[in-house]
Amino acid sequence: MNIRKEIRAMTAAEKLEFTLTLLEMKKSGAYDKYVHWHHEVMVPTVYPNEPQDPNYRNGAHRGPAFLPWHREMLMQFEKDLQAIKPDITLPYWNWTLDAQAPELSPLWDQGFLGGNGDAADEFRVQDGVFAHKYGNWNVPSYPNEGLPGPGLKRQFGTVIGSLPTEDDLRMAMSEALYDEPNYNSGPFTRGFRNRLEGWIVKRGDPNVVTLGSQLHNRVHLWVGGNMLPMTSPDDPVFFLHHCFVDKIWADWQAQKMLDEPDLAPHYCPMEQGPPGHNYEDVLKPWTRRISEVMDITTLGYSYAPSRPLTKSPFKSPFMA
Repeated sequence: MNIRKEIRAMTAAEKLEFTLTLLEMKKSGAYDKYVHWHHEVMVPTVYPNEPQDPNYRNGAHRGPAFLPWHREMLMQFEKDLQAIKPDITLPYWNWTLDAQAPELSPLWDQGFLGGNGDAADEFRVQDGVFAHKYGNWNVPSYPNEGLPGPGLKRQFGTVIGSLPTEDDLRMAMSEALYDEPNYNSGPFTRGFRNRLEGWIVKRGDPNVVTLGSQLHNRVHLWVGGNMLPMTSPDDPVFFLHHCFVDKIWADWQAQKMLDEPDLAPHYCPMEQGPPGHNYEDVLKPWTRRISEVMDITTLGYSYAPSRPLTKSPFKSPFMA
């Protein structure tokens, strides 16, 4: 059983092993295939007569498959890590613990993922093993995305000024349903998936307190740089961020199984939904179906807890 830890539970030796394994994946070419997979899945998956536009819905975003697709991606990635270091596991970053001072997170330590980019150097990361100047981490230029010149780039707090809070996360955990028709990213489409992905903003729900994009989307925007385009796996923080998103989903699933076991699998649409988003649809470009990634207890991994949410309406041990 692989036990995924929060970054604050990692030892210095574990952090070093993780970064060195990432460098080995990059050197072998195994890492960059995840960047390409994430980008190529942007082919629209829509109903007839809907906009043929990936900004409406695609195979891994803006729809119900968002969580299962990224869960499968993380499992594939962890398997590639373990092909190099058999005992390694993918850590997660609980960004709610850093909401008060995001730039001071231990995630950005020089001995881990390195820190912010320098505006005087096209926002290239300056420290840590992923800094462009050391030649270990090749990231191409994306001039059409506002990222000219090669190298890993970050722009802390430039696009949006803060990370999600525990209260923001609690709103997602209180959602009763996974998703609802038309299974898109509209601010009025209620459900756990759309809430966690970050599309339900104050315009769609007056109970939202934090202005702007929410939860998953907000983290991408706060980090900025290479976390902004659909090639966002270029930044290794992508995987630690999505590992926490997956943990949140696993926690919600476990809570739903306690509260309403008769309503399992707590997913929709079961059928007749957008291509790639139905319960028995294949998670392309892989072979597993959505139905096969619903229960992490059968997938060979679990999550070590991080600090529990305070003043939670739940009394479950599964909260993030």
